[in-house]
Amino acid sequence: MSLLYAHNDTKALFAAVAQGNETAFESLFIQYRSKLYAVAFKWTKSAYAAEEIMQDVFISVWTSREQLLSVNDPQAYIYTIMYNKIKRYLKNEKNRDRILKLSVWNKKTYSNETEEKVYANDSQKFINNAIAQLSPQKKLIYLLNRQQGKTYDEIAQILHLSRNTVKSHLIKAVKFIRDHVKENALLIVWLLTWLCR
Repeated sequence: MSLLYAHNDTKALFAAVAQGNETAFESLFIQYRSKLYAVAFKWTKSAYAAEEIMQDVFISVWTSREQLLSVNDPQAYIYTIMYNKIKRYLKNEKNRDRILKLSVWNKKTYSNETEEKVYANDSQKFINNAIAQLSPQKKLIYLLNRQQGKTYDEIAQILHLSRNTVKSHLIKAVKFIRDHVKENALLIVWLLTWLCR
């Protein structure tokens, strides 16, 4: 079958798919299926899951095709759908921690300075976002300890709290921040993946 659309003109394909053009949809499928499968397999480590996720992405594109005309960046739109589906898969899988440990997110060294910068910046954004969600007291204790280097005893004296209360609040704050960053780890990986493409 001859394709009616330029292989690299995703915006034109989106416009046609939005009108229900099945030929355009097939062209879109041919253009992106291998890329999406490769990304899905990289993070799921499962050929079956990668195939399912890849197909789900195209199902989502087709079922929501009326919205495609308003999409300014078709490629980003497709990869955002992919990201959400992979994130959902990892949340539901017992081996999520193992997969994340195998990913770029847990590597301590990077060969590319730009990747390091993006990772550091976005990690800090997630940390700051988590800190902002802490209760006022936990937030203050965390900042006094981590940013000003205050000890448990010093914080207890400043806030008129017991040392054990300070310690308990700090442990809970750190756990919340760590869980929040871990929850968003895949997004950090995703940003690095975009840079490496």
